[in-house]
Amino acid sequence: MNKKITQVILSLLAIFAFAVSCSESGDSIESAETNTSSSSSSSSNSNSNCPTKTCADFSTQAQAQATYDSNRSCYKNLDRDGNGKACESLK
Repeated sequence: MNKKITQVILSLLAIFAFAVSCSESGDSIESAETNTSSSSSSSSNSNSNCPTKTCADFSTQAQAQATYDSNRSCYKNLDRDGNGKACESLK
């Protein structure tokens, strides 16, 4: 009986963790889209886990690409035209 309760609790915790994880990634995308279309109260809800990076922070395109590839939703400003290549002006 005790083992079954433990399994149920662990299952519920796993489901909760997954739901929170999905919610956070969706919030960052929604917040970024809202910030570009209008300035509203959601602009204060931007994903604070994402450090601010611009192409000027990198000396090579390869460095910028590696950062962009590590978390595309966080660093989508490095790929202005949305073609998957970060900071194309860098060599």
